[in-house]
Amino acid sequence: MTYTTGAVGRACARASTTQEHPLLAVRARAYRLAAVALAAAALPAAALPAAALPGTAPTALGTDAAGHGRPAAVAPAATGASDDPVDYAVAVDESASLGAGELDREKDAVAAIAVSDPSPRSRMVVFGFADARTATQSPVDEVCPMRQLDTVGREQIAECAGQLRERTPQGGSGTDFISAVRQGVTRLKEAPDSGRPRVLFLLTDGYLDVKDSYRYRGLDDRTRDEQADEDLTRALREAADAKVQIRPLGFGRAVDRKRLDEMAAGGYRNGCRDLPQTRPQAEVVDAENLGRALETAFAAARCLYRDPGSRTRPPGDLSVRVSPLATEGTIVVSKGDPLVTATYYDPEGHKVTEPGDGAGDGESSFEFTGRGKPVESLRITRPLAGTWRVHLDAPAGHRDRTASISVLWQGAVRSDIRLEKPSPSAGERTRVEVEVLTRAGVKLDERDLRGITVSGQLTGKGFTQKVPITLTDDGRGQDEHGLDGVFSGTVTVPRDATGDLLFSSTVESVGLRPDTRSYPTGIAPLNAKFGAVLDIPAATVHPGGRVTGTLKVSNKDTAAHTVRLAVADAEGTGLSVDPAEVPVEPGAARTLDVTVRVADADGLGAPVDDGTALGGKVTAADGTRVLDDAPLSITVTAVPSLPRRIWDAWWQLIVPGVFVLVAVVAALLSRRRVKRLRLAPGGLLLELLDADGIPVCSRKAKTGRGNRYEFDLVDAATDNPRIERRDRGTYAVRRDLAGGVVLRAGGQGERTLRLGEQLALTGTLSLRIADGRGRRPVTGRRGGPSAGGRSRTPGRATARAGASAATDHTGSYPASAPEQEHPDI
Repeated sequence: MTYTTGAVGRACARASTTQEHPLLAVRARAYRLAAVALAAAALPAAALPAAALPGTAPTALGTDAAGHGRPAAVAPAATGASDDPVDYAVAVDESASLGAGELDREKDAVAAIAVSDPSPRSRMVVFGFADARTATQSPVDEVCPMRQLDTVGREQIAECAGQLRERTPQGGSGTDFISAVRQGVTRLKEAPDSGRPRVLFLLTDGYLDVKDSYRYRGLDDRTRDEQADEDLTRALREAADAKVQIRPLGFGRAVDRKRLDEMAAGGYRNGCRDLPQTRPQAEVVDAENLGRALETAFAAARCLYRDPGSRTRPPGDLSVRVSPLATEGTIVVSKGDPLVTATYYDPEGHKVTEPGDGAGDGESSFEFTGRGKPVESLRITRPLAGTWRVHLDAPAGHRDRTASISVLWQGAVRSDIRLEKPSPSAGERTRVEVEVLTRAGVKLDERDLRGITVSGQLTGKGFTQKVPITLTDDGRGQDEHGLDGVFSGTVTVPRDATGDLLFSSTVESVGLRPDTRSYPTGIAPLNAKFGAVLDIPAATVHPGGRVTGTLKVSNKDTAAHTVRLAVADAEGTGLSVDPAEVPVEPGAARTLDVTVRVADADGLGAPVDDGTALGGKVTAADGTRVLDDAPLSITVTAVPSLPRRIWDAWWQLIVPGVFVLVAVVAALLSRRRVKRLRLAPGGLLLELLDADGIPVCSRKAKTGRGNRYEFDLVDAATDNPRIERRDRGTYAVRRDLAGGVVLRAGGQGERTLRLGEQLALTGTLSLRIADGRGRRPVTGRRGGPSAGGRSRTPGRATARAGASAATDHTGSYPASAPEQEHPDI
C-alpha cells in the first residue's frame, strides 16, 4: 500500500479503507475509543511464581515438636493472576430516550470492550434491551451469543454489534432494566462457577421507563413504578447472589447518575477482598474517558493496580511510573494510529528491543504485543522500578491523534512485624510496628504507600475475643514518621491473658498479594529472672558472607535455661544464625558472638543486583516466650568483577590518565571539526546560467549529508530550468582547503573549481559557484516566454551587462531578485 502525505491523498486513503466492508467504519471508531484501553492479550500468561522473590512466602516464628523456634510458612491469600479470564455480558440500551447518534456510540463501545480485554480466554455475550408492549414481543435482543475473546471472537463481536437496532414505539421503546439485568445474570450463570469474575456492562442513560410495558399493564402510575423498583431491587440481589458485578456506563443526552450508582451498588461488590478501590462504580462516558473506564474495570475485576501516565501527540515522549511493589505488569501504549511506532526505555535509559531482552538489572523479561496496531503493549516480569519512557515516531500525516500510556501491575511485598516489648505482661500496653519491604529493598514513596492498608490482631490463651490492632503510617499518635513504610500502633494485652500470645498483621492493597506475618510470644512472668538482649548491626556483604552481632544473657534463676536463636520472616533469603542454642547455667551472665550467615548466590533465592536488601529478624526465645529480637538490615552486593578490583587498586593512576586521554581526544576532535567546517558547503551560491551567461536560477547551499550539498538539474530542456536540492542527487559540491570548491557531476567524478569559475552542464546551461554571503538566490525565470522563446526585458539586458562585468573568481556579482524559498532547501 502506498501512503500519500498530501491532504487529498489521506482523505482518499481513509475513504477506500472504509469502503472495503460496511462494518470497518464501526471497527475503526471502536479502535479509536479503545486507544486508551488495554491491548488484546496484553498481560503475561502466568503470574510470577512466589518462589522468584526473596521472602515472598509469609513466615512466622513457630515451634517444632520439641518446642524449638523455627520459621513457619503462612499460606498467602489467593488473588487473581494478571491474565485470568473474565466472563462479560454487555447490555445495550435501544430505547428512544437515548437520543440521536447515541446507539452508534454504544455500538462503538461494545466493539471497544471486545478488543480491549487483556485475556484471549475471556468470554462475552452482547444483547440489546428496551421493553415489550405486547405478549409476543421481547424486551431483549441477543445479537452476540457467548463467545471467547480470541482473535476471531473479537472480530465477530465487533461485527454482530452492528445488529443492535433503535426500537420504535410499536416495537417497545421504553427502558426495562429488570429484564436486562436478569438476562445478563442468566447468561453469565450458564457457565460453571470456576471462580472467573462475572461482569455485566450496562450501557444506558439510567432512566427506568416501563409505562408501556406489557408486564405492568393495568396498573396505575404509582403502583407500576413501585412494582418496577421492587423488581429491579430483586434482580440486583439475584446478580449479587450470582457474584455478577454490575458496571453501568452512562450514555445519552441526560443521564440519571443516581440510578446508575444504585445499580452498581446492587450487584456483587466483594470480588477483590472487598477493597474499596475495586468495587464497581458507575461512569458517564464519552470518547475521551471510555478507555479509562474500561481499563479500570478490567483491572479491578482481576485485582490489578492501574497507574495512568502522560499524554502527547507524536513525535514525542510518554512516561509512566512502575511501582517498586510490582513483580509483573504491562505498559499499554494507546497510539490511536497503527503507523505510529513506539520505542521503550527503562528507568536507567536502556532500550528494550526484542522479546526476552534484559534491561536495567538484567533480570527482567519482556514480550511485545500489538505492534502495528492502534494499541500495543510491553509485558514485563520483574520490572525495574521507576519512570519508564516511550518515544513515539510517526510519518507525516499521522500525527494528529493524542497518544497515552498507562501501566497495569500486580506485585508482592514482604513485611516484618515487631514488638516494643517482645514478651509483655497481662494488662500491659505494647507498641507494634509493621514495616513494608519490597523485593529489592527499594524505598516506597507516597504514591505506593497511600494505597496500602495494614491490619493487625492479638489472640492468645485466657481470652476468647480477638483484640484488633490499629496500624497507621500517617505520623500521628504512635506512628513516629508518616509515609515511611512503617505502620505503627499500640495494643493492650488483656488482663485475663494466661500464656501464649500471637500478634499478627496483614498487608494488602489493590494489585498486591496479601502478606500475613505472625509474632508468637508469651506472657512475661512478673519479676522475670532470665533475660536476653540481641544486637545485630547493619552490614553490606557479598554472597556467602556473614554478619557478627552480640547476645547478652543473664540468668538469676536457680534453674538452667536455654536461649534458642532463629531467623524469622526471612524464608527464601538463605539466612541462618549460629549458634542455634545457647545454654545458660544458673547465676550466669555473659556476652557472646552471634553470626548471621548469608547463603551463596545459588542459595539466596533472588538475583543479586547492586544492593539486594534482605529483611527479617533474629529472635531469642526461651521456649515460646520471645526474650528479644533484632531486625536485620543486610544488603547483599555482587562479588566485584576483575575490572572493579583493578579500579579499586589503581584508581589514583587511572584518573589522571583518563584526563590526559580525554584532552588528547578533544584536541583531535577539535581539529577534525575545524577541518569539516572549512569544507562545509554552507554559504556557497550556485548559479545556473543560460547560453548568454544570464543567471536563470540560483540556490544557496547548506551543509547536508556527508558534509556536501547534493542537487539535481530539473527541467533543463524547458524555459524554466532550476536547481533543486535532493539527497543522493546527480551533483554534489563542497569546499576545499585551498579556497575553491569540489564539484561532483554524475559519473564524471570530482572536479576542483575556483570560486566564480563557470562549468558547462548541458549544451545551453552552465554552472557558476560563488561566495553567497549577503546574496539572495534566484529561483527561476519569471513570466512566460516571448515569441522568440526568450524573455527580452530591460531588466534582462541589465542582468547581461552585469554578468559581463563580473570577471573575477570571487563571485562579486550583482545581487539577484528576492527568491521564493524552495521547500527542499
